[in-house]
Amino acid sequence: MKRSKHIIIFTIFVLLLYFLYDDGLGAIPFLLAALYLGWIVIKELQSLRKSKRM
Repeated sequence: MKRSKHIIIFTIFVLLLYFLYDDGLGAIPFLLAALYLGWIVIKELQSLRKSKRM
């Protein structure tokens, strides 16, 4: 489920990029993707820290 959720979200980002790029709004999907990837990194680092404590 986790991998399919990520694939769906990135598919939405690609579709947004495709439809918004001609209107000059192509930076919006890239910004959303960067925020989403940053959130994933933070969650993975938190789980890594918790696993090293035990």
